[in-house]
Amino acid sequence: MTAAEFFSQFNARHWAGLALATALAGCSSPRETTLDEFTRWHDNARAQAQAGTLSWSELYRLSFDRLTAMPPSLQQDTRLENTVLLLSTARKYEANEISAQQFASERDHIETQLQARLQ
Repeated sequence: MTAAEFFSQFNARHWAGLALATALAGCSSPRETTLDEFTRWHDNARAQAQAGTLSWSELYRLSFDRLTAMPPSLQQDTRLENTVLLLSTARKYEANEISAQQFASERDHIETQLQARLQ
């Protein structure tokens, strides 16, 4: 093999490998993208609920709807379970069955459990 042939093959392999590495590094799975989008939406909607411009039960109802529209995953299942608990708790709070302090305490407990399960 001549030097020119070697460098020709090396150059082609180098660029093909570089293109593949770039493509793989730049891609995330659709599931990850969907979860990232959900997280961004949820953080914004949660801020609205904290500010009082969105009811807590509406936040969790919308969360449930968005989660059920996502591709199935273990993380989705975990989030759905907690969302149902949070929705139930929010409805109790909004019906004056529990106090604001009880609601905040239960919400924090459920959200802490969720974070622990997702890690």
